[in-house]
Amino acid sequence: MKTFLMKFILGCLPFVFMCCGSLVGAQEVIYQQKKLSFIDPEGDRALQSVFFATCETGVKKCMTFSNVPPQSSQLRKPRFAAENPILDRESHRTIDNSHAFASFDERKTLANLKGIIVGRKQNYPITFGAIHEWAAEGNFDVSKLFLSKPVMALATATSSRFMYVGQERNLIKWILSQKDKSVTIEKLFRKSHSLNRGNVYLTILTIENVLSDATFEKDREKTAVNQKLVDLYAKSPNKFGDWYHFFGTMLAGYIGEPAELIAKMYSMYRQISRGDLAEKSTMDADAKGALIGKELRTFVLERDVVYRNRLDKQIREMEPLSKRSLGNLKWVGPNKGGMYIGTRF
Repeated sequence: MKTFLMKFILGCLPFVFMCCGSLVGAQEVIYQQKKLSFIDPEGDRALQSVFFATCETGVKKCMTFSNVPPQSSQLRKPRFAAENPILDRESHRTIDNSHAFASFDERKTLANLKGIIVGRKQNYPITFGAIHEWAAEGNFDVSKLFLSKPVMALATATSSRFMYVGQERNLIKWILSQKDKSVTIEKLFRKSHSLNRGNVYLTILTIENVLSDATFEKDREKTAVNQKLVDLYAKSPNKFGDWYHFFGTMLAGYIGEPAELIAKMYSMYRQISRGDLAEKSTMDADAKGALIGKELRTFVLERDVVYRNRLDKQIREMEPLSKRSLGNLKWVGPNKGGMYIGTRF
């Protein structure tokens, strides 16, 4: 019990520090990027506001041991509501939250995704992709933030607003052209990978933007897109959540965040706030997505020629500095699945 409490307290510290800082006035999430933009000061300020409101709700859930509804400042209409409407259909799925058995094997799925990335039929190179960053300009003070922009967007289920790609509607159109319960992880990844011309970061982000867009809708299980997806877990009470959590932690792992720790912390938080109602399938999807994202990161870094050349050039430039520091500077290279400190790409 002591170990559990210690882990929980340590896990909450970053959120406590941020929530005790200078808060931006909360407002309904109406902001949305109009095009792909990796640096966006205006969006950063709006995202920060939503995140603080989300933290406050999370703390209330843990304090009351109940599923406190989100604040109005966390809510927003789905960006792709017109393309991905909620259908008036009755669900005949059998629900059983007593256990979670995945309908996919994470190792086989990982191997299949690697195969898609290096597929011979594509006419574009393997690309790791540029990552969204906080702006270090204007009135936005990045020094007050402890989390990366992608992690904050994932935590608030607002990636479609603040990290828009531009291929989301094309992906939705393709999904809706498929048969009900026929779209697998691999099929979805392959189509997004093709739309994004081999950019793996944008491939995963596009999928996450589509899957998480209707998070706060009451009948989100009945979205048109959700009807086309296979069940990741038989009898899951949260098929919608299973899918977007899976790709959310995959994205976190891919960009080098401690996705496995994030998955464990989220499971702990969900168990505290929901008790026996915590969805075992969604928590398992978090863990499996984190593992796959981490593995894909190493795989792609080793094969992106342009990225490797930039990393190699940087390490050559940093080597003299590293020697002069008498070993105080450490550089984590792509062979270990990391990035050299200071890389901005």
